[in-house]
Amino acid sequence: MSAEEAKREILKCAKCGKCRSVCPVFIEVGDETRVARGRISLAEAIFQGEIFYSKELRDYIYSCKKCLRCQACCPSGVDFNLIINALLEGIEKNMGIPPMARFVLRVLLPRRRLFDLTIKMASLFQKLIPGKRRGTMRHLPLFFMGKRWVPPLARRTTLNRFQHTQKLSNPEMRVGFFVGCLTNYVYPNIAEALVKVLNHLNIEVVIPSEQVCCGIPALSLGDTTAARKLAEKNRAIFEASASGGLDAIVSACSTCSLTIKREYLRLLGDSWKPMADKVYDISVFLEKFTHYETDPISTKVTYHDPCHLRWGQGVTKEPREVLGRCAEFKEMEYPDRCCGGGGVFSIIYRDLSLKIGEHKINSIERVGADMVATSCPGCMLQISDMVASRNLPVETLHVVELLSRTINHRPKG
Repeated sequence: MSAEEAKREILKCAKCGKCRSVCPVFIEVGDETRVARGRISLAEAIFQGEIFYSKELRDYIYSCKKCLRCQACCPSGVDFNLIINALLEGIEKNMGIPPMARFVLRVLLPRRRLFDLTIKMASLFQKLIPGKRRGTMRHLPLFFMGKRWVPPLARRTTLNRFQHTQKLSNPEMRVGFFVGCLTNYVYPNIAEALVKVLNHLNIEVVIPSEQVCCGIPALSLGDTTAARKLAEKNRAIFEASASGGLDAIVSACSTCSLTIKREYLRLLGDSWKPMADKVYDISVFLEKFTHYETDPISTKVTYHDPCHLRWGQGVTKEPREVLGRCAEFKEMEYPDRCCGGGGVFSIIYRDLSLKIGEHKINSIERVGADMVATSCPGCMLQISDMVASRNLPVETLHVVELLSRTINHRPKG
């Protein structure tokens, strides 16, 4: 990330403070250093040599949710994501990142089999270590600094389940599926639903077994070297698959789709653009390219907008269109308000993450729906945790899971 690019974006900021009204972190803490305007001022001071990288500054930068809502509402069009990435890279360059995090990002994540083995060991510990439960959620005091409740890890990963493409005799389309870490290790049911729906629509789904993490954990800590290594590996894998002809690349994770559509252009350059243009969130792909019928169920479902889909990609209507065909759709209050999740953020700032999430769980409780659907496994993880903490009789699921349950399987004609 060029510091000069960041400086040009800084000059666009009029310091109007509109970001204060939408930033989920600032709304809770009321600290100017933890909102886009304040962080831009810090960036300006850093680049002018007035202040230096420190633990305190790192805390101000790490506590950004990177939800992109400030950027989406900015009247001056400031690319805040570019500025925050420059600051994160500066922190990594000047202060480094924790050795264990560096080991995971640079050694484990690029090596699928080694990372699989690590996850299997974690799964074994999950079963052996006594922990409190919230429904199916477990509290593992030795993992994630004891700050996360997690669902059971999958006995068999998605990439192991779908090692071979289910060939269709005369498919209408052929798409690649970027799985993502949570769908691979925690929610293989999302992948099963996606493949089931697309195969039913006569679309062949290619799932490259050697694909790796999209790289967002590395980018969140400013480790561009690790993120680029992951991006290059994924590019080689999907371009090899594309040699057989891929009409699109679909994702069931809003963060993954945003990363491989936008961040890979920064990491890999314009050579990635032909592939980036083929990347779609699964609901967008379904509404744009397919026609399907459903057998709706008499169940009330509401929808949570993931930040990286709503603010990062501007996608709002397609998930709702899918859900409206499947069940009785009810809009919650403030559906686009952040759930408080966010990968690394929800681990480092767990208490703040839950405080932000209180607004979301209140909206879910008030709407009185039987199900809350979303388009991001990370949001599912956060919402499931909060739903279980209140013992609410609400099922948390992915949009494509509900479609899989209700899609009409009667023969055409």
